[in-house]
Amino acid sequence: MHSTIRNLRRAVALTGLVLLLAACTQGEAPGGGGGGETGEVSAEEMANLRQAWEEDPGELGLPALQPPDDQITVVNTEKYKKDGPYKIAFASQGPTNSWAQIYDTALRARAEEYGNVEVLYADAGGKADKQVNDIEDLLVQQPDALIVTPLGAAVKAPVERAAAQNIPVVLCTGRVDTTAFVTRVDRDNRLNGALTALWIGEQLKGKGNIIMLSGIAGVPTAEDRLASARQILREKYPDIKVLAHEYTNWSPTDGKRVMEGLLVAHPKIDAIWSDSGIQDIGVIQAFNEAGRPIVPMTAEPLNGFLKLAKQHEVPFMAVGYPPEHSARCLEAAVDALQGKPLPNFINVDAPLFTNEKIDEFLRANCSNDLWVPTELPAAKLQELKLC
Repeated sequence: MHSTIRNLRRAVALTGLVLLLAACTQGEAPGGGGGGETGEVSAEEMANLRQAWEEDPGELGLPALQPPDDQITVVNTEKYKKDGPYKIAFASQGPTNSWAQIYDTALRARAEEYGNVEVLYADAGGKADKQVNDIEDLLVQQPDALIVTPLGAAVKAPVERAAAQNIPVVLCTGRVDTTAFVTRVDRDNRLNGALTALWIGEQLKGKGNIIMLSGIAGVPTAEDRLASARQILREKYPDIKVLAHEYTNWSPTDGKRVMEGLLVAHPKIDAIWSDSGIQDIGVIQAFNEAGRPIVPMTAEPLNGFLKLAKQHEVPFMAVGYPPEHSARCLEAAVDALQGKPLPNFINVDAPLFTNEKIDEFLRANCSNDLWVPTELPAAKLQELKLC
């Protein structure tokens, strides 16, 4: 395993780290835990989160960040305890892009490993209104647990209805403004937003013109990254001017179309703040076709982006959002059904690197749709036609 990506459940050998963490309010706090909070602080998960905020900037040679003051507490799941086999409902975003395809695959693969878990699957097609109906349909099937990848605020009501039916809810990749869930498993997107903004600020030495590109409007993953990045730029780099902010639906096609228009409107662009490597593919294509020099940009470790970045010598910083962490969401649901105590937030570790280390991550003989590094076995990658 690469030194730049740590285990998804980092072994934290820090004792007594139940501290009042320094204040930092980027985005929304990750708390929750509707399964019956004990009031006990989860020292391990708080240490994990604090360690990510303190150490991840240093891996990229960036200035230190203050950890958030979140209180991660322990949730008692005894009331959900039952014998298997289990039916676990999964209200997914749906395989709208390569990230989401691997995300769904990893969860199903972990279910197969358990042997006594049936996944009741619903594909929202990336639409928040459809996801509301999906959850209602899943609840009719009386699942033992519910995993939701929130696409917007509208899922709050069905999530709360599930909790009222004594169904443990795991929020997987995204948040909802409710406490009616047992745990949330996610990468702290406030951290990803802060890291990308820091890198842009340092690249430009605190002064220049930038474009900001986000994924899907209203989706917590995109909005939390954006809010955190804006705060960093505002507080640390006031001389950086944001020329425009646009949404790209996490699509290379939309990314290219949006960037083409921005290149016409803005003759001087010094950097691109982007929340994903997906739209960056279109961004690079737009710069090339316009005959404009490619500027530094932030990204994610998507193989197709890395291929283009290497070909065109793009300066970039990539911070990952491992799609395979969906497997940890399934584990959390099973843990709840086994009555095991859970922290109300589990932060996922992510790969971090710049163009200087591109050859350590690029898989030249694999599909553009592969997200690297990956823990999926070779047979599964072949099955998905990713390698």
